[in-house]
Amino acid sequence: MNKISNICFSQSAGALLSHAVSTKELQDNEKVIVLFDNLSQGPIKGGVNIEERINWYNIFEGADPLNLFTDSDTEELKENYNAFHDEISKLDSSDTLYIWYGSSQELCGMLYTLELLKDEKLNTYIIDIKDTVIKHKEIVFQANNMGEIIPENIEKYAAAKRKLNSNEYKQFLDAWESLKKDDSILRVLKDGKVKSVDENYFDIDILKYTPKEFKTSMRTLGDVVGKSEDKISDEYIFWRIKELIKVGKIECNGKFGFIRMEIKITEEGLKYLSTDKDAMKIWEEYKKDSDQEQEMKNKYREKGRMKEKIAIAKILKDVLDIETIADKTGLSVEQVKNLQEN
Repeated sequence: MNKISNICFSQSAGALLSHAVSTKELQDNEKVIVLFDNLSQGPIKGGVNIEERINWYNIFEGADPLNLFTDSDTEELKENYNAFHDEISKLDSSDTLYIWYGSSQELCGMLYTLELLKDEKLNTYIIDIKDTVIKHKEIVFQANNMGEIIPENIEKYAAAKRKLNSNEYKQFLDAWESLKKDDSILRVLKDGKVKSVDENYFDIDILKYTPKEFKTSMRTLGDVVGKSEDKISDEYIFWRIKELIKVGKIECNGKFGFIRMEIKITEEGLKYLSTDKDAMKIWEEYKKDSDQEQEMKNKYREKGRMKEKIAIAKILKDVLDIETIADKTGLSVEQVKNLQEN
């Protein structure tokens, strides 16, 4: 029987496709091959070197907001690469190959995979999930990465597969060769292609969601990751926040690098942000919303204080005179009189 192999490039994507296979939402002769590593970040110059990849992740030690990358993860990464290469080596001309991608991470993973398979004669299809638009009543949804796919829609995405021809295959290999020549540690998706960019690529995005007053760094991180058109990891953004603190564009309050540290933009940060008019406009709107939120909190806080004052005044009204009650609670004499009359 002709075997079908689905290749994807994140743990969440692997779980999604494995679930689809196990529940027969995809055909029962299928298997899933997963590469965990995010090749859109970190060094790839000259080719993917596992030790260099591990050294890259060690940069995030202390910059990982959830402190997730540990020694066991290092071993897991090595094991995953070994397992991935082993599965790839078993593919032959009788197999049909589906490669799933959408984000820069997934596209980089696909380019790496195609390089590994360049000497094989395989029946290869690619599935760009951004080609599929899901419509439900009046809601239109387009996923940007595999993690955004709803499992019950998986067949709709699978139906959008297209055969990879030799010319396109060569273009992909050339693109990967070009990326491997760069010293860049960051690659993003632009106009359907992965391009190398400076490591500070997301700095403007970080600053435009960093408030004038101290707020938790996780709030900025969540806004950047959640609103970015390209999938970017929490760890990378948190690392860049730390770098912006070091150069004085962001100020922190609390333990440096700690998940709950509070941050705010500095005058130097605002000066840098002002070089991008669109970003500055977003920051001003963000500040306006933040000010309104704070004003609302202050109103509720003041309302709570007033209730507390009234409750105390009611207790004291039978034992103290009006002037003393007003003095002790902070209410006006007139407010105390009204309470007694009511």
